[in-house]
Amino acid sequence: MKNILLSLSIIFIGITIPSCIHNYEPVISTISAAPNPVSKGGTVNLICSASDDDNSSILKNESLSYAWFASVGEIISENSDNTAIWTAPQDAGKYSISCSVTDEYDGLDIKTIEIIVE
Repeated sequence: MKNILLSLSIIFIGITIPSCIHNYEPVISTISAAPNPVSKGGTVNLICSASDDDNSSILKNESLSYAWFASVGEIISENSDNTAIWTAPQDAGKYSISCSVTDEYDGLDIKTIEIIVE
């Protein structure tokens, strides 16, 4: 009887403990762009500030990965980090740059900033 209760206790603990771990989505607080506005063909330094507020000690130190997207102009980001440089097109207008942040457990947040090219 003791062996059965011990086995059931171990199974119960094995089932319930992993379900207590919850992965919270990363959250982008801001994307900054300097300068904004920028001249035609100029470069803009971009910084994406994000955090991941996982409460579980198992997930607390997970790393974040960043990806930058621009439909117009050229964007360069080394090492998938939170910084990028965007080269503006030769045409004036408003352009959107997006940053996506993912954590190790497929949590995702995306934010977009508008940059004015003069």
